[in-house]
Amino acid sequence: MKVEILKLEDIESYKALIDECFGSSNDLEQYKRYSENQAYTIFIIKDGDKIVGSATQYIIDLFTFRFQPLLMIFNVAVKHDYRRKGIAQELLQHIIENAKKDGYNSISLTCLDDAYSAHKLYESLGFKKASSIKYDLYL
Repeated sequence: MKVEILKLEDIESYKALIDECFGSSNDLEQYKRYSENQAYTIFIIKDGDKIVGSATQYIIDLFTFRFQPLLMIFNVAVKHDYRRKGIAQELLQHIIENAKKDGYNSISLTCLDDAYSAHKLYESLGFKKASSIKYDLYL
């Protein structure tokens, strides 16, 4: 298994992964729009033709000076049967190495307070808990 970039023909398998890991997701048309926006890259790992893991990066070039250019990571997902096999770590290491080569200054992600295994994963890769509070406004 190796890290690949999501292809349009794999969107249904990607949606199935996200539905399994997060309970629901966008419709297929929304994911097709991600593939058209160059700021987004969805990295995947497959077992055969089935996507078993993914992580999405979003490029932010204009942000607070010290942080820019910045990558945001979200939708880190691994099928339940494939967890604890290094898949998320491989995806994130791939993103980190590419970010270093491409000159990014920082990588940021948001994680639920009670996702303790995810906290351990991120911290094992060098991420530090930020001293900020996330606010949301749903419209």
